[in-house]
Amino acid sequence: MNILVFKTDIDNTHKLASINNFFAQIPEINHWSVDMEDIDNVLRVETSGDILESNIIDLLNKIDVYCQDLA
Repeated sequence: MNILVFKTDIDNTHKLASINNFFAQIPEINHWSVDMEDIDNVLRVETSGDILESNIIDLLNKIDVYCQDLA
């Protein structure tokens, strides 16, 4: 299992719903959460398999979500 940590612009429930629908289609993502109380709106993604930080960033950019690696 890998834990990937990102800075994002996820600051509302609409973006959360979009990400939930998107991540639900990716079996390698076991769990994810967003801390919207943090100034960086930190996204934590628990993965299995070969998903890299760059994969998550690219996927989220496709749905207009800003995402930057924090690790």
